[in-house]
Amino acid sequence: MVQSVSKKGPDSVAEFDEQWTFLLRFLPQGWQDAAWSTGAIRRLRVVSSPADLLRLIFAYSWNDWSLRTTAAWASRTGLADMSDVAVLKRLRHAPAWLGFILDRWFQERDIGAAVARRFRLVITDGTTIQEPGSHGTTWRMHARWDLAAGRWGGMELTDVHGAESLTRLHLHPGDVVLADRNYAKPHALAGVVDQDAELVVRFGWNALHWETLTGDRWDLLGAVRTLPDGAPGSWWAQVRVGKDRSPLRLRVIAIRKSSAATARSQRKARTKAKGKGYQVSATTLEAAQYVFILTTLAEADASAEEILELYRLRWQIECAFKRVKTLLQIDHLRAFDPALAQTYLLAKVLGALLVDALRTDGPDFSPYGFPVTADSPRRVAFDASHLG
Repeated sequence: MVQSVSKKGPDSVAEFDEQWTFLLRFLPQGWQDAAWSTGAIRRLRVVSSPADLLRLIFAYSWNDWSLRTTAAWASRTGLADMSDVAVLKRLRHAPAWLGFILDRWFQERDIGAAVARRFRLVITDGTTIQEPGSHGTTWRMHARWDLAAGRWGGMELTDVHGAESLTRLHLHPGDVVLADRNYAKPHALAGVVDQDAELVVRFGWNALHWETLTGDRWDLLGAVRTLPDGAPGSWWAQVRVGKDRSPLRLRVIAIRKSSAATARSQRKARTKAKGKGYQVSATTLEAAQYVFILTTLAEADASAEEILELYRLRWQIECAFKRVKTLLQIDHLRAFDPALAQTYLLAKVLGALLVDALRTDGPDFSPYGFPVTADSPRRVAFDASHLG
């Protein structure tokens, strides 16, 4: 993504500059002008352009360099002659600019996934990032995953107070939201329904107060006890959202876990209870035998088996988070300063999007080193002459 301090030969700088120019063509329209409107650049002096500032940001975040190393690299490569303090000042003014670029990235692509020609899936989840020496959450990243294209479909960075919630989603009619247990909150579920979207959300046995469609209490565990092994069950029930609106009508899908999966869930429940100093209840241990999923999709739209198969796709975003943490080391945050930390994290996210774009939008590398047509920014120039 950025040029290394070491150079293999006299052509390495020129070659990198050429590749950097083509990489910038993936960025959304208006990204350079936004450097001024967001305050990332106030006057051109040491840093001569938005492209150079972005290159400086990537050098710091993607290489996980210190400010002093970043300043030395900028001086050696001829990008800018500046001190580590000057680098810090510029990076601290960059979060709003990077946020603009990310917002425009997703707006221009209008990313969504059509799966099995029937569903437009929106997979959402969150992950936590800690500052150096912290034992708790410092930052929380909320994301969407585009299943069809295999790339990120939206990201939002908040501090520790930014809770995981479906209310962060801006949806289209017909979207089907896949989410884990943390998102099973009545008002948030209702917000998805109000956008004419559908739900496939896992939930805990005691997370919601269930009623029958006539308003009586519905015994969830009593219903699932009759399930045979390996066969899912399906029931319609409702959840009250508030006094000002009618209850939310939902379909409950449940299936009994295997003995091995049950043992793992019960062991996890006991460990959690021990860590918090209480005794796990017999009801919790019984509920650990089942997987519970709620949906607004009717039987005519998807069978219980299909709902379970759809939910399995949610693990794609878990795998994506693992990749950015393992390969891109996005959680190796070293900055204490909030503005600097945001620049670091947002630049990591933007870099991940560019990697995805190189993989999905520019899969064919040209042996002649440049795109054939001027209107093909999705292709990536690559000089393959050294490959023979």
